Amino acid sequence: MKRISILVALLLALVVTACASEETSTPSPEPTPPPTPAHTDHGTGGSPGAFPSFDLDGDPELAGRFPDTVAGEPLQLQSLGGDAFAVAGPDPVFDDFLRAIGADATDVSVAFGGAQIGRGALTAGAFRVRGAAEDDLEREFIAASEAAGEVPELTEETIGGKDVWTAVDESGDADMQVYVYTRGDTLYFLTGSLEYVAEILEALP
Repeated sequence: MKRISILVALLLALVVTACASEETSTPSPEPTPPPTPAHTDHGTGGSPGAFPSFDLDGDPELAGRFPDTVAGEPLQLQSLGGDAFAVAGPDPVFDDFLRAIGADATDVSVAFGGAQIGRGALTAGAFRVRGAAEDDLEREFIAASEAAGEVPELTEETIGGKDVWTAVDESGDADMQVYVYTRGDTLYFLTGSLEYVAEILEALP
């Protein structure tokens, strides 16, 4: 499922980049000029190699669709709006995917986060493309993932009362079960224990 991994990795990379930009803009104990607000710096200037700054609350409605807790542990999510994707730079797989559903980077927003439950990690994310039709979004995403041909086909299951596509992502050091749920203009990504995945799915729209 290499292409699913590429899309998920892109979203994660954006979050990591945004977090890094927030850390570098935190004032030090020494007197320094106040940092530029995250939403005003879109990476168009500044010193070479500097991270663009993104608003980590770019789509609070999207992040708010997830429950506050899972198994009693806080589920923490951040979100990025279309401005982050517009300056992230081209990615052929991502661009082809967007073209297939008649969208561009400014239509995209993402929420991404997770929870640590005991010794296990739970990852949750949502990938929203404004204006995309649910059937088109799901079809093109599945087509892109199956085109890689490196894992068995996605299979459909009912989990937490939702129709979910699931497969084993073998692209990393260890196999990881990935769950994909589509609703409206949004794809939801989940990894982790089936019990906790089901709890989140029950709470989603």
